Amino acid sequence: MNKSLKQGLLFTALGTYSNFALQILIQMVLSRLLTPYDYGTVAIMSVFILFFQIMIEAGLGPAIIQNKELTMENNYVLFNFSVIFSILIACLFGLFGIVLSKIYNNPIYIYLTWLQAISVFFNGLNIVPTALLNKEKLFKKVNFSLVISNFFSAVVGISVAFNGGGIYALILSTITTSVINFILNRFFTKVTFNFNFDLSQLKKVWKFAKNQFAFNFINYFSRNADNILVGKFMGTSDLANYNKAYQLLMLPNTLFINVVNPVLQPVLSDYQDNPEYIRGVYYNIIHVLMLIGIPLSVFLSSTSKQIIFSMFGSQWSSAIFPFSVLSMTVWSQLAVTPVGAVFQARNQSDKLFVTGIFTGTGLISSIIIGIYFGTINSVAICLTIGFIYSFIINYYRLIKYSLGGKFSIFAKQFYSPVVLGCIMFAVLKIEGYADPNNLLLSLIFRGIIFCFCWGCFVWFTPEKKIVIKFIKRGDINE
Repeated sequence: MNKSLKQGLLFTALGTYSNFALQILIQMVLSRLLTPYDYGTVAIMSVFILFFQIMIEAGLGPAIIQNKELTMENNYVLFNFSVIFSILIACLFGLFGIVLSKIYNNPIYIYLTWLQAISVFFNGLNIVPTALLNKEKLFKKVNFSLVISNFFSAVVGISVAFNGGGIYALILSTITTSVINFILNRFFTKVTFNFNFDLSQLKKVWKFAKNQFAFNFINYFSRNADNILVGKFMGTSDLANYNKAYQLLMLPNTLFINVVNPVLQPVLSDYQDNPEYIRGVYYNIIHVLMLIGIPLSVFLSSTSKQIIFSMFGSQWSSAIFPFSVLSMTVWSQLAVTPVGAVFQARNQSDKLFVTGIFTGTGLISSIIIGIYFGTINSVAICLTIGFIYSFIINYYRLIKYSLGGKFSIFAKQFYSPVVLGCIMFAVLKIEGYADPNNLLLSLIFRGIIFCFCWGCFVWFTPEKKIVIKFIKRGDINE
C-alpha cells in the first residue's frame, strides 16, 4: 500500500482516538448531569441537522476530491456557492423549529433550532476546506483541526452543564466544534469568498455530486428513520434510551472505520481505473477489520449491562437490551461503512446510489415493523435484521459491479475472525460463572479477558504475520 495511505491512516488514527477520548469524557460527565429528556430533545434536532447538512453539501465534498482537474480558482467559486447554500439552509433550519414544535408538541424547538442553525451554517462553510485538505492528503491538518475543536467543545459543554445550563450544554458544545473546525481548516487552505458565481464550475462536479447527494439523501432516512419515528410515537425518554444504545453501537465505527474511511477515497481515487489494486487493498483492510469486529460484537453484546451502567449510570437501564441486540451487528457496520468510499474511488457514484436504494428500503422497512410492535426493544431486533440485509446487498453489488472479484475469495477474509468470535463467546460464557458483583470491576475484568484472548489468538496463529505487516507497512500482501 502506498505511503500516502499509510500516513493517512496514522494521522487519522491519532485524531480519531484523541476525539474518541474527548467524546467519552463529555458523554460520561453530561450523562450524569443531564436527564434523558434533555438528551431526547437534542437527539430529535440532531437527526434533522444531519438532513440539512446533506442538503448543504449536495455531494460536493466527495466530488471535489474525485475531480483531479479542478484548479484553485475553481475551488474558490465552489466555496462561494457553498457560502450561499449554507446561509439559506441555516435559515431554513431555524424556521424548521416551527414544524418540529408541531410534530413533537414542544414549543422549545422554535427557539433551539435558531441557536443550532449556527452549527449548520459553519458545517456548510467547512465542506470545501475539508475536501481540499483531504484531496491534497493533508490528513495531519484535518485531524489537528478536529482534535482542537473537540477539545474546546468538551470545555464549553462541561462548563455550561456544571453551571446549570441543561440542554444548552449539548447545543453550545456542538456549535463550538463546528465554528473552531471551520476556522482552522479555512486557515490551512486559505480559501476565500468572492463574488464569482460561474455556474460552469458547478457543472464540472455535478455528475458525480448528484448521485452522491441522492445516495446521502436515501442513506440519511434509512439511518435516521428510527430516531424520527421513535421520537414521534414513543416519546423523548424512549428516544434518549434508544439513541444512547445506538450511539454506543457506532463507537467502533469511530474507533476503526473513521480511521480508514476518510483516507480511502482521497488515496484510492488515484487508482480509479485499476480495480485489481483497489480490490487487493480493500480485502486486506476488511480482513483486519473483521478480525477486530466479530469478536468485539460478541464482547459488547455479552457485556451490555456493565458498559451502560459504568459509562452513563443506572438511569439508562432501558438502553441495555437495545444495545445488547444492536451490538451483535458491529462487525457488519465495520464491513459496510467503507463500501461508499470504494464506489467513490472507482468514480461510480451512480452504482452507490442504486445500492443505497436497495439497502435504504430494507432498513426503513425493518424500522417501521419494529415501531409497529411498539417498543424500543422490538425496534432494535428488527433493525438488527435490517443491518444484516444491508451487509449482504452492499457486498454483492460491490464485488459484482465494482471490484470484479470472487465471493469465495472475499469469504476467506471471514474464516479466522469467525473462529475467534466463537472462542470469545465460549470464554466469556465461562467467565460469567465467576463474574464480580461490582459492574465496573466486571467490565474491567471482561475487557482484560477480551484483550488477552484476542492477543493470544493473533500471536499463535498465522494472523500474527498479517497484523504485523499491516501495522508496519500498511499492506498484508507485501
